[in-house]
Amino acid sequence: MRSLLVTIVLLLSSGLVSAAESVGSVILSFGQNIAVAADGSERVLKRHSEVFANDTLKTGREGRLQLRFSDSSRLALKPESEFRIAEYHFEQQQPEEGKAFFQLLKGGMRTISGQIGKPNKENYQLETTVATIGIRGTHYGVEYTDEGIYCETIEGAIDVATLKKSIVVSAGQGAWWARGGSVRQGKATGQTGDYVLHSKNQTNAAISAEEKGGVAEKESTNSATPEEERDDLAESDAASESASHIPASDTAEEGIDTDQSEISAKGAPDPSGNGSAASDGALVAVAFTRNDKAKGLLSANGSVVASPKAVIMTDSSGGTGDLLTGLSYIDPQPNTTPHACSPCVFNGGNTTGLISGAGNLALGGANVTWGRWNTGFNLSENRKDQILVGDYHFMYSDSLTTQAQLDALTTARSGAYLYTFTSGSTHLTAPQIDNGATGSLVGYGSGAAAPGRIYGGTYVLVNWDSLDIEQVSIKADVDDGTGIRSFNLTEAVDNKGVAIKTSLNDVLQGGELALVGSCSGGQCSIGGNDTTMNGQMTFDLVGAKADGAVTSYGASGSNPINQDITLVGTVLLDSSGPAP
Repeated sequence: MRSLLVTIVLLLSSGLVSAAESVGSVILSFGQNIAVAADGSERVLKRHSEVFANDTLKTGREGRLQLRFSDSSRLALKPESEFRIAEYHFEQQQPEEGKAFFQLLKGGMRTISGQIGKPNKENYQLETTVATIGIRGTHYGVEYTDEGIYCETIEGAIDVATLKKSIVVSAGQGAWWARGGSVRQGKATGQTGDYVLHSKNQTNAAISAEEKGGVAEKESTNSATPEEERDDLAESDAASESASHIPASDTAEEGIDTDQSEISAKGAPDPSGNGSAASDGALVAVAFTRNDKAKGLLSANGSVVASPKAVIMTDSSGGTGDLLTGLSYIDPQPNTTPHACSPCVFNGGNTTGLISGAGNLALGGANVTWGRWNTGFNLSENRKDQILVGDYHFMYSDSLTTQAQLDALTTARSGAYLYTFTSGSTHLTAPQIDNGATGSLVGYGSGAAAPGRIYGGTYVLVNWDSLDIEQVSIKADVDDGTGIRSFNLTEAVDNKGVAIKTSLNDVLQGGELALVGSCSGGQCSIGGNDTTMNGQMTFDLVGAKADGAVTSYGASGSNPINQDITLVGTVLLDSSGPAP
């Protein structure tokens, strides 16, 4: 129902997905993996993501990726690999016409060939910088080494050729090709992935994870078919990757079935937060700053509605309302946004005493609480622990404005209405920057309005006639130790500088409000130049008459000397009636 934009918001820019027909889809993705299209645009690869001809697939330093192509072939890529789909064409009605030309540019892979190449072997080819590989109905692996390439065959045989020499590598054999052309053959080492040879007519039930000798690629209990299970690639490089690089639950004994090994009764990974699970329809908005080894400090924020695919854990024992203690989320449509992680799991500390700035409020029949986890918490994406800087902000409500209530409001209201933050209000988590310092939001009507605007401060302007969000304004001041940083964020604008209106319905269904703006003062201003900021905001109405909006916001930028600048927080905006 809603995309949790946690951990990788603004991490990777996403280009438009090709309108061409997909040639395959991702069946497993751990770590940071992307597809680079022919035009250079990037897409984050998650489970069920589609891939296209001319895509270059790249796995991260701890990334692992498995795909199923339309001809039923399988591909597993090791960490720090690059694999290009140079040409691919397949139609079930004419399998003999299918073509698959691939390039392994870096790293290592294993594959089980499909229908392409069976009737016409010349229609399948894998190129490396050292040699070209053809198949004979095959399960094989290839890996770059310091000397050149190593290839091995698990089932069938492969033809490996250079301009000078060709050899056949049969089942159980390996071959080492040096860049100078020399080659030696021997027994397969299994270094491209753990496996044991098994007959093709064995069923999945007869092949245990131990017999497969490694982490098996699986789907969730309600998505994998018997045929898919029989064809599972024995993946994970358990022999070549140290245990410190993958969670204990990713070992050969347990497999890497994220959705299967951690599914709770509600259907999502089970967070270990104290308290009890919120009822379906409850919502939490979160925000934090993430430290990515490659990209630096980045803001992250999003919202989640409790559902069979999302568990929200809360604890009200402290008398300050339902404080968030755990959260898990499986994206039901993982291709709809490049930001969502699936699954994401947040676990709070052992006591809600680790939460600062907690508060609660009853608003139009809805209860709202907020706070910041200071320490003792952890967050993982696809079982990969995330490194956070500063606090984990949250704002929780036990219910949202219903569709029937929204329909009634649409009929009763006309024109533009304001949702505002008032100076002095405590209905927020203090805005926080990259060094952990916190500050304050500028209230609606305070300070000067931006050029071309009537209003100043922090607010959202909703038009109930057109059902558009017309204006957004987040203004914050934070002392970074060298001076006051002043953040000024608004809705995105088009190439002519005209504000972009966003559909209210789209946002309420899990969309986002794009934010653009600047940061001036403190470390944001160097040599008279300010920092450009980009980010997003969530907006969810609560109360019987949309009495308020639970929001989270985050923005990132890089100052003129390439220092990372971030801002994150949550705020409850009150309905202030028709805009003056």
